[in-house]
Amino acid sequence: LPELTHAVGRQIGAELASLGITMTLAPVADVNTRVDNPVIGTRSFGADTGRVATHVAAWTKGLQESGVAACVKHWPGHGDTDLDSHLDLPRVEVAEDVLAEREVVPFRAAVKAGAAAVMTSHVVVSAWDPAAPATLSRAAVDRLRADLGFTGVVVSDALDMAGAAAGRGIPEAAVLSLAAGCDLLCLGPSTGTDDDDVALVGEVQAAIVRAVVDGRLAERRL
Repeated sequence: LPELTHAVGRQIGAELASLGITMTLAPVADVNTRVDNPVIGTRSFGADTGRVATHVAAWTKGLQESGVAACVKHWPGHGDTDLDSHLDLPRVEVAEDVLAEREVVPFRAAVKAGAAAVMTSHVVVSAWDPAAPATLSRAAVDRLRADLGFTGVVVSDALDMAGAAAGRGIPEAAVLSLAAGCDLLCLGPSTGTDDDDVALVGEVQAAIVRAVVDGRLAERRL
């Protein structure tokens, strides 16, 4: 029931708020239409677009009533993929009208529900951009802004994932994410030491500064 989903979202928000947490990277708005999808699974509310949209909106409202921001993911949809973007670069090869009627619908419901943030996916949506995954694609982020009227915060999925970093590295993925329109960069922890994580942040910072100096990244984006 949507009422139960709303109540669960509200309770989770209350628990997070009690710990001083102000944003959670949820809910998942992906319509899990691919039965062999290796990564979304039960994180999705299901394979029915309308049901997913209803529950995403209910959970978002409940969570945010507790004073915690929702970050709806993974724009524009990771449900119709047979690859895991942690390990590879998935593609969604469907027509634009299918995207509009299936993938986009739950995100539209979340935006209407007042979602504070949306997380991008490291998935190539060929109807919009045949080369770059959504996190690195200006076209994909522009769709979120223009078509859905979203004015909140756009968050990248973790940039250490292969779907973003493979062949270019995390610092370059960070630059491209900002250029595409992401506002917050998610940097996953390394498998090394705390010093390695600190060094990575420094490398990302230096790459961003170089990109501004070189004219690859507009300073206003920062």
